[in-house]
Amino acid sequence: MNTKVLRLFEYEKYLLALAVTAMMFVIAKLTGHREIIFPEILSIVVFCLITKKQILTTNRLKMIILTTLASLIGVIIVRYIQIPIYFQILLGFLLPQIILILGKSNFVPIIAASLFPIYMKVTSFVYPSASFALVSLIAICQYLLIKQYKLKPINLQNKYFNKKVKTKHLLKLFIIFALIMILPVYYRAIFILPPPFIVAFVVLSNPLSSFRKYKSKVYLSMIAVTIIGILCRLIINIYLGFPLFLSAITACIMMFILIEKKNVFFPPIGGALLMPIILKENVLSLYWLEILVGLYIIFLTTSILFKREKS
Repeated sequence: MNTKVLRLFEYEKYLLALAVTAMMFVIAKLTGHREIIFPEILSIVVFCLITKKQILTTNRLKMIILTTLASLIGVIIVRYIQIPIYFQILLGFLLPQIILILGKSNFVPIIAASLFPIYMKVTSFVYPSASFALVSLIAICQYLLIKQYKLKPINLQNKYFNKKVKTKHLLKLFIIFALIMILPVYYRAIFILPPPFIVAFVVLSNPLSSFRKYKSKVYLSMIAVTIIGILCRLIINIYLGFPLFLSAITACIMMFILIEKKNVFFPPIGGALLMPIILKENVLSLYWLEILVGLYIIFLTTSILFKREKS
């Protein structure tokens, strides 16, 4: 790809990312269905459109089906499984990963799709419908980008996928997650570990993840985008009174500049950016402190408890 074409590709992928994000917020405003706003959509956008290399860990159809199914699971848990929120969160964490193992997929953003309605008390089936529509749109955009610019995606579908190893890892992951969620739930501070951070926890718990090589950069980037999201929400939406989508678009632009300059294309930062944009105002006052605690827990546990086994 020559320099001119590469530049066009860079501009186009960011414009598409902004368009998808803006459309999500605008449709939510016009329809009055706030549950249409799903922060992890921006993580999927980063993964499918923004990354320097087009990496496929699952085919596009499976990505749509798995994300929609996980979204549906989250809503069903909230609507029909009347158990304490601690156990709802554990279910929302475990079930999508079982689906991933059965579907031989590594597309971990679906974990946030399942957890988000539990955290936000979403009971409307508009949420999985919107999830289906938005992920389908992202899949189409990715396909068009690959076709237009004749990209050769790196196909990692089912590569290194071993059901026995994945099941063993999930069991360990689930036990540790169940333990670290006890205090946040007990003290009613579940946003110490919001859904995008839990996805980051799952990604970084994989000893083979390339992101583990620069964990400090990932850590600082997660903090930075969360603070960007908080400030954009407070200044643009709450203090100046502009529509919520302007906060989201401004935050997205700032995030895109950050990940380009720092070369850190860690998908969960997309969800981390949008979480404070949609949280209630009274939650934001302590959110910056909660995320520092949550990220410290994530990076401590993944560093100590999930080391690569020596061969």
